[in-house]
Amino acid sequence: MDELNSKDYWEDRLKENFGLHGTGFQGLGRRYNEYMYKIRRRVFVHRMSKLDIDFANANVNVLDIGSGTGFYVGLWKDLGAISITGTDITTVAVENLRSMYPSNEFFQLDIGDEVAYKTLGKKFDIISAFDVLFHIVDDKRYENAIRNIFSLLKPGGLFIFSDNFLHHDSIRSARQVSRSLSVIQKVLRENHFEIILRRPMFILMNAPVDTNRSVLRAIWHTITSAVQYSESMAFVICTILYPMELLLVSIIKEGPSTEMMICRSANLKASN
Repeated sequence: MDELNSKDYWEDRLKENFGLHGTGFQGLGRRYNEYMYKIRRRVFVHRMSKLDIDFANANVNVLDIGSGTGFYVGLWKDLGAISITGTDITTVAVENLRSMYPSNEFFQLDIGDEVAYKTLGKKFDIISAFDVLFHIVDDKRYENAIRNIFSLLKPGGLFIFSDNFLHHDSIRSARQVSRSLSVIQKVLRENHFEIILRRPMFILMNAPVDTNRSVLRAIWHTITSAVQYSESMAFVICTILYPMELLLVSIIKEGPSTEMMICRSANLKASN
């Protein structure tokens, strides 16, 4: 799938369903997606609290890439961040976000474009890109995206994103590439990023693409079969899984699914 078709795909998808279900795992229904985003919220808030940043008083500039329906924009605001800029490749997302958050700026751009960073015209203290970069299927555009992100960060700024970080070869499909950890690390190093932390966002409640353990694959098959049966069944399953997942992501350091990575940009002037 080329990038133009990808834009059209997301434009149509969000026009039809502008909400968390529209950006989430559509085949698993609304209730299950609600709980997946509850997990994302708890993991995000926990990890950000460990950064020891007073967002309300430190005048932190945040850029959120692939803002979609504004889930992470809302989380940054909940943390107290005042200066938040968002981007998305779709018109529908940008128009809705400008209406939802009139005090913040939103731009329609593709971070994989070679000169996307020029559109924004300033640098940021923190850049986030959750569940976004694995949708850039072209490797050259993926490298452009990381290069643009470095160009948009202040020296010593933080880049926080999610991916699957596979410990085996990359998995490719028409709309998503789960890249290997080694590939991602290489691109980050080439663009002057230091990896600070990588921790799971899910253990049981997302596809276990980074494991060969049959028990985890069997659990995932059981979950997906059950939640697709009905929304009532999904509620029962989520009620059981939610506290288990919160416990597991708090104690397990290497997960079988989506993980969060926190990187710091190098101060090139200081290192020269």
